[in-house]
Amino acid sequence: MNDAKAVEERLRTIMHSWLMPIEPGCEKHLAHLIHQAAQRVEAEGFAANPGKLWEAENNFRRLLTEMTWEAGVLGLHELHESTLLNSLRRLCPIFPFC
Repeated sequence: MNDAKAVEERLRTIMHSWLMPIEPGCEKHLAHLIHQAAQRVEAEGFAANPGKLWEAENNFRRLLTEMTWEAGVLGLHELHESTLLNSLRRLCPIFPFC
């Protein structure tokens, strides 16, 4: 398995273990975001850097937490594309997602 795939797998595990359900369209966008982030981590040579991997995982949890908060404010019971877009607007730039 290459470095990008390993990073992608770690981030997908976080996404799939998130307690709030994720709407299918939003999950597709998150999967794409994860793929791009994993490619960026590998391209920038951070895949072998434990500190940068921890930062990427922690920042992804921050994004999902922000999305969960946004969903609560909107009265939603699952994460939607709108929660993703609004959360990214507030958090960017956040490594390696923006």
